[in-house]
Amino acid sequence: MNDKHIKYLNEAHRLAKKKFGSTFPNPVVGCLIVRNKQIISRGVTAPEGRPHAEEIALKKAGHKSKGATMYVTLEPCFHRSRNGSCTDQILRSGIKKIYIARHDSDVRTNKKSIQKLVKNKISTSVGLTREKTNLLNSFFFKSLENKRPYIKVKMAISQDQKIARSNYHSKWISNSKSREYGHKLRLSSQAIFTTAKTISKDNPRFTVRKKNKIIKHLPVIIIDNSLKIPLNSNILKNISKKRVIIFTSTKNTKFYFLKSLGCEIILLKKLKNKQLNLITIFKKILSLKINDILVESGGLLFSNLLKDKLIDEIHLFTAPLVIGRSGKPMIIGKKFEDFKFKEILNKKYGKDIYQYFLTN
Repeated sequence: MNDKHIKYLNEAHRLAKKKFGSTFPNPVVGCLIVRNKQIISRGVTAPEGRPHAEEIALKKAGHKSKGATMYVTLEPCFHRSRNGSCTDQILRSGIKKIYIARHDSDVRTNKKSIQKLVKNKISTSVGLTREKTNLLNSFFFKSLENKRPYIKVKMAISQDQKIARSNYHSKWISNSKSREYGHKLRLSSQAIFTTAKTISKDNPRFTVRKKNKIIKHLPVIIIDNSLKIPLNSNILKNISKKRVIIFTSTKNTKFYFLKSLGCEIILLKKLKNKQLNLITIFKKILSLKINDILVESGGLLFSNLLKDKLIDEIHLFTAPLVIGRSGKPMIIGKKFEDFKFKEILNKKYGKDIYQYFLTN
C-alpha cells in the first residue's frame, strides 16, 4: 500500500538532492503535489533558503491543489512569513492528504505543523523515507543538536600518513581527479575553515573551480591568534568578491588594516595555553548563520578537532607515495586507524584512494 507513496517521496528526495548546497543555512527540501495519480507540481527550496519548496509547489499548482496530495521531504514550516507559514498555505490550498518524510527538529516548527495539519483534518502521514532526509540534511539536524556547525574535514595524505614534506614543498599530494572531487566537496559546503599557518605555507585561493575556472567564492574562516596572515596572500586579493572571517586575540595596527580591507574580525580571549577556544569559535560561527563548514588545514588543527570530538565527517585522499619520517604528520602522536571511524565509502580516483568516514 505504501509503495506508491514511497515512489513519490523518492522523487521529492531526488529533486532535493540535485539542489543540495545551494540553500544554506536552510535544509534542502523537495515537494510534489499529486492529483489523480499525476504529478501536477514540483518544488525545491530556493537558493539561500527562500521561498520554501511547499510554497513554490503550491504557487505552481494554483487551484489544482484542491483535493490533491502533497509529498514533502521535511515537515512544512510553522514560521511567520510574508505569505504565512507553509502550513497555513497548505491549509488554504485545499490539500487533503500529506506525506511527510520527517519532522523538523527546529524549535520553531518541531511537530507543531504536523499537529496543526491533523487538527484541521488533513490526512497526515509522517516517517516514510525518513532516513533519506536524515542523510541529505545531516548538517542541519546535527548543527541543531550539537549547537555548532556540522564539521567536515578534507585531507590529502601520503601512504605513511604525512600531509607535507618538512619544508612544505609538496603543495599537491593528491592527483587532479582527487582535486576535482575536492572542489565538489567545497561546492556542497557553506564555508571553509582553516588557519593562518595554512594560508602562510600553502597560499591557497580556496575558490570552487571547475575546469580551472572559478565558479564560486565560499566564505573563508581563519584562526589567526597573532594576526600572522601575510598581507599578500591570495585569500586577501579581490576581497570585495569574498567573505573572509578572522578569529584572533590580537588587536594592533594590522587588525585595523585587515578590517579596512573588508575582513570580518572577531576578537576573542586566549585560554591559559594561549590558544583560542575551538568550541567558542564554533558557537560564534553558528551565530553567523553558518552551520556547515569544510576544514582544510594541517595536522595540528585536525588533531585538536579530534581530541575535542568536534568532527562529523572525514574525507581522506591517500596518494601512492611515501614522504618519510621527516614529513608533517596528519595527526600528532597517533595513527588514523586508532580512531576506528565508520567507513562509508572507499573508491579510487586514478591511483589515489578516497575514503569517506562518519565519526559518530
